[in-house]
Amino acid sequence: MPTTTDTTSGSRQKLIEATIELMSSRGFEAMGINSILEAAGVSKSNFYYHFKSKEDLCLAALDAMSDMFFTQMLDPVLSIKTLSPRKRLEKLLKGMADMMESECCNKGCPFVNLATETSDFIPAFRERISQYFERYQQGLAEVIQEGIQLGEFRSDVSAKLAAQVLLASLNGTIVLTKVHKRPQVMKENIKAFLALLTAP
Repeated sequence: MPTTTDTTSGSRQKLIEATIELMSSRGFEAMGINSILEAAGVSKSNFYYHFKSKEDLCLAALDAMSDMFFTQMLDPVLSIKTLSPRKRLEKLLKGMADMMESECCNKGCPFVNLATETSDFIPAFRERISQYFERYQQGLAEVIQEGIQLGEFRSDVSAKLAAQVLLASLNGTIVLTKVHKRPQVMKENIKAFLALLTAP
């Protein structure tokens, strides 16, 4: 039989997973505590055992999403040294497009959703989201810089600026893909960006 610690630990994880799912599909404001409890199958007393508020839970969910993205998606792909920098970047972006298509364009980026909804009135969210995007941009800039040095990417662009433009373009593309319900939008924009970045 599970101990009390095992049970409460499991409840915490269920709450975080339910919050990630709801933030991705609904956003912050439309996600009430009751909807989180229902999705997680957890009691209100268990919720308050782990978290002081919905904001506190969302910060934990942001940390979990960030860790998952970097350890399972970005870092493993960008560190494949058997692939060229361009192939690594292409593989990463294709994986994101495939994920969007598999979700039928129904979910956006929860970091973008929260930034739009909360950055002006919940400073802790803004700070956490800013840290996520800075780390994301740094990872992209490093692989782009490597590509520049190897002659795969244009030498007349700043790797840092190119990464910033790519990140902004990706998030705008996710919005367009979701609005139009057309995965091809993301694929087209990724192809166009890579073409612009590639050395002649």
